[in-house]
This record gives sequence, C-alpha cells and structure tokens, in this order.
Amino acid sequence: MKLNCKRIDFEYTPGEEIFAFPEESGLPFIFDVEKELTADPTAMDAVGKMLDEAEKLAEKAKAAIKAALADEDSRYHSVVTFFMEFHRDDVGPDIAAELFPGTDPAKLSFAEMVDFLKLKRFGSLVDDEMDQQVFIMDLSFNPEITDELMVIYFDLNQEIFCITHES
Repeated sequence: MKLNCKRIDFEYTPGEEIFAFPEESGLPFIFDVEKELTADPTAMDAVGKMLDEAEKLAEKAKAAIKAALADEDSRYHSVVTFFMEFHRDDVGPDIAAELFPGTDPAKLSFAEMVDFLKLKRFGSLVDDEMDQQVFIMDLSFNPEITDELMVIYFDLNQEIFCITHES
C-alpha cells in the first residue's frame, strides 16, 4: 500500500510495522507505525495527514514545553524542568557546549534551550489506556550525544495530551 501523504512517496505492507530510518524514508527523522495500525486504511490516512504536519507539530510541542517551564502549576513543569537542568547543569561543560553550540550553556535559560530541540522520531500507535490511535514525537538536543528525550503525545485532533521524559 502507498501512504496517503504529500511529503513522501512511501509504500508499506498492511499488517507489518513501519520502522524507517531517514535514509529509507527520505524524512529527516525516524518514522514508525505500529503494525496494528498499518492494516487500517483510516488510521493510515491519519498517519499521512499528521506526517505532513510533523514540523508544525514539533513547533507546537516546543511551545507547550516552554509554557510548562513558565507555569509552576503545570502538571509537566517538573518533568520539563528536570530535563533542561540535566542537559545544562549535570552533563558537564564540554558536553553542554556540544549540545548548545555557539552559546554559553551556563547562561542559557531553559526556555532558550527548547529552541535547540530537534525532531528525532515521529510515529503512531494505539494507546492502551485510551484504546485509540495516538501520535508520538521524540525531541532531542542531539541523539549522537544524549539518549534523553522529551516525548510528546498527540491525539487525532493534534492536541497534546502528555509530555514525558524518557531515555
């Protein structure tokens, strides 16, 4: 089957998981879809639509991270603050300098650090708790240096319903 997507010409096999690295897909990030979804044409249409919007969704995710940093009452405040503290204060000055080139990492605010996050992976799966299709986005400062990720979950309406830190 061919993915109904404007940005890439991508063929997949219904019922088989998609896990494509950039050199395979032509995308600048890893693309993956759970095998359960690849057998469902409606779900795959949603994947194509969301994939066309991936960079806009990444910007929406960054805005949500900045909002959580600014709002101490946000349920995500401690998660995003810890992620930023780790990358600025706990990794050591040499690594921080590699993560935030052209800056003095010690002088960067957490909100300024968000601008250095890059889309590393975008995919879709069925959320067990919600029993519905969701989209997952991994943001990283530099996956060559750190395996720590800000993971953002979107629903079918492109609304964020979870922000978490994973490694």
